[in-house]
Amino acid sequence: MVSGIVCSAIGLLVAGPGCAGEPVEAHEQQVPRVRIATVEQVVPQVGSRHLILLTPWRRAELSPRYGGQIAELLIDEQVEVAQGDLLVRLIDSDASGSLMSARASKTSSEARLVDLERQLTDARALLQTGAGTRREVERLETEIETTRASIRQAAGQVIQSRDRKNANVITAPFAGVITTLDAELGEYAAPGAPLATLAELDKLAVDVPLSDYEMVLHEQRGLEFEVRSRDQPVAAALEWIAREAELGTNTFPARLRIDNHDKRLRAGEAVEVRVRGERGQPVLTVPPTAVRWDGSQAYVLRATATGSGEQAREQLERVDVTIHEDVDGRVAIEGPLQTGQRVVSSGPATLVDGDLAIAVPRPDPKDG
Repeated sequence: MVSGIVCSAIGLLVAGPGCAGEPVEAHEQQVPRVRIATVEQVVPQVGSRHLILLTPWRRAELSPRYGGQIAELLIDEQVEVAQGDLLVRLIDSDASGSLMSARASKTSSEARLVDLERQLTDARALLQTGAGTRREVERLETEIETTRASIRQAAGQVIQSRDRKNANVITAPFAGVITTLDAELGEYAAPGAPLATLAELDKLAVDVPLSDYEMVLHEQRGLEFEVRSRDQPVAAALEWIAREAELGTNTFPARLRIDNHDKRLRAGEAVEVRVRGERGQPVLTVPPTAVRWDGSQAYVLRATATGSGEQAREQLERVDVTIHEDVDGRVAIEGPLQTGQRVVSSGPATLVDGDLAIAVPRPDPKDG
C-alpha cells in the first residue's frame, strides 16, 4: 500500500519509467521550423547614386561693355524680372556726342555728294560740246569717290556710336530672379564689371556624371534616372547627354530638367539621383540567407509542400548551385532551379537533404 502511494507521488513530479508496469508514452519528435522564399528571375542592372546640387537652368552675369556712371538702378536682390525689362541705365556723354557728330558728318557728306554729282553731269555735258575739259571731269569723279568713302565711314561711326549708346541700357535677356546685386546708384561701373546676376528658376538643372559603361548602356538600352528631394520623388526629364567626356574626369555629363514653376525647389539644394540601366540577360536569384555551403560547394534546400492543415510539411531537397554576383540585394545563382520554386531562406544549420520541416510565415513589417 505504501509503495503504491510513493509511486503515485513520484509520478506526479517526474515523467519517468512507469510504476508497477504502467506504459510510457513516446515523445513526439520535434519538427524544425523554416522560412521559405521564392526563386525569382531578375534582369541585372548597373546603377550609381549621386548627391547633386540643383542649379538654375540659365544664369547670366550682367555687366556693361563700355562702362559709365549708373544713372538708374531699377532692381534689387530676389526681385523677379521679365524678359526685356530695363534693369540699369548708365550715363555716357561721349557716346551721345559721338553719335551726334557721326550723324552730322554723314548728313554733310551726303549733301556734298549730291552737289558733286550735279557738277559732274554739267562737266560731262560741257566736255561733249568742247567747252569743258577732261581734267575737270576726272577731278569731279575722284572727289565723288572720296565723298562716298567718307559717307561709308560716317555710317560705320553712326552704328558704333549707336551701339555704345544702347549699351548704356542693360535689360533682362530672359525672365528670372536677380540673385545678386553688386551695384549702387551713382557709382562708376567699369567695362566688364559684374553688376548683377540673373537666374532662371522656373526650371532647374541637374548635371549628372555618367561613367563610360553607363554611356554604353544608354546607347544600347537606355538609362533610367530617379531624382528624390526631401525623401520625395521629383519628376525630371533627360535634356541631353554629352558626346565627349569631360577633360581629366572620363565622365560624360548628362543634364536633367526639373520644372519648378511652383518654386518648391531652390537652386543650391541637394537632391539624390539614382541612375539605373539594364545589363545582360535575366538570371535566377535567391536571398543571400538561402545559400548554404558544403566546403566549397554552394547549395540551396528546395522545399516541396506535402500534406495539408496541421499535417502540412515541407520536403527538403538539396540542389547544388553556382554563385554569381549580387543583384538588387539578392544572389544570382545557376543550377537546376526554375522561377517560382521555393527554397529555405532561414532555418537550422543542421538541415539536410530529405528532412521534413514546417514553414512559418514571415512577420508583416506593418506589425512593427
